[in-house]
Amino acid sequence: MSSLSSLSDRFKRPSQSIQTRSNHSMFKGHHTTVDCPECHRIMVPRVITYYGQPTKSICPFCGETFARFPSGVRQFLQRFSQKSVSFDAFKRIALVTVGFGLIWLLATMEILPSEMEALGIFGSIIFSAFGLAEFFYQTIEFIAKQLSHNSSYYWLATALIANLILYVRDDLTRYVVMASFLMIVRWILAGFAVARSHSH
Repeated sequence: MSSLSSLSDRFKRPSQSIQTRSNHSMFKGHHTTVDCPECHRIMVPRVITYYGQPTKSICPFCGETFARFPSGVRQFLQRFSQKSVSFDAFKRIALVTVGFGLIWLLATMEILPSEMEALGIFGSIIFSAFGLAEFFYQTIEFIAKQLSHNSSYYWLATALIANLILYVRDDLTRYVVMASFLMIVRWILAGFAVARSHSH
């Protein structure tokens, strides 16, 4: 019996060592457990799916949401949006606006051809509008960042205020629509700029 047991141990030990090495190499550098931010227990998050698509992961002890998995559209919008707060774009737009303003002024003083006056006027108006839109966007994001809040709630409040203005004051409808159009165009242009910078 002793010879049989030693023989069986001889066959078991290599398989156990191989399995240990493979598991070690598989989980090397990876954490299989995390700390729940709600109940502070070490746990393995459980993934919740909806029609086969993962939506979120929860703590198996307290049921608190650990992480959310955005949908494909939301992932696209997250890649398309700018996360960092910076007034550099506003400064560049303001510089271009000043340039068109100088063209307008010099054309009015007849230093430049009079045909350049229309270019200066339209350029100043358009870039001033986009500059205000950029300044408003960065101000909202800056306030939310300073207060450690989610800026989505600020934008939701802004949309509610705009709808309230449309409901109360009919004479301000055109201005609210123009401001909304400028913000949408600003978001599209900034999104293309961010997507282009990420591609490079």
